[in-house]
Amino acid sequence: MGKERLEKLLSTVDAVSAEKLAQKAASKKLTPAEIDQLPLAERFSRRVILKVSKIEKVEQHPGGEFLYILTLNTGDEEPRQIVSSIVKFYKPEELLGKNIVLVYNLKPANFRGVRSNGMLLAASDPNTAEDTCEVIFAPQFQPGTILEPEGYPVPEDVAEMCFVKADKFAEMGLYTKDGFVLLDGKKIGADGKFLSVEKYKDGKVK
Repeated sequence: MGKERLEKLLSTVDAVSAEKLAQKAASKKLTPAEIDQLPLAERFSRRVILKVSKIEKVEQHPGGEFLYILTLNTGDEEPRQIVSSIVKFYKPEELLGKNIVLVYNLKPANFRGVRSNGMLLAASDPNTAEDTCEVIFAPQFQPGTILEPEGYPVPEDVAEMCFVKADKFAEMGLYTKDGFVLLDGKKIGADGKFLSVEKYKDGKVK
């Protein structure tokens, strides 16, 4: 078999495989291994739940001077509690009543004896060694709104999605550019509205 014919055959096989994967993705029957083969934005959509949540209570962590315990309205029947190390960046009154973005299905963790069920999103300056933080507020969305990369709908099986580990979430690589929160060049938002920042407009999101 000639080289050109072989290359054409291989490209056809790749195209067929990609088409089958896309068809299976549309039918919501992908295995975890198959999800790992998807483009980053779609993989993110199928792995991570970002939910807008309103801060209803801010408490100082009794065992951590740099930690807040935040009670959130996530749109669920029961409030959600997280622990966040943003004490040196924000006063309680700057947070109370604000809508933030919660990594809703982050694997729970304990911070000095207090359980944290998720993590808020914040932008930072990648050009300094200093610790920087800009909480990503979301006043344009109602609590409970699920945010996705632009062009991706909320998965039908979102209620069945598993926990995502903190290191796996970090590997997704959210960032800010020109003031918007992006993933693989796609803005994060819902219903034609998108997350934005005011301070670290070209930075990292953690």
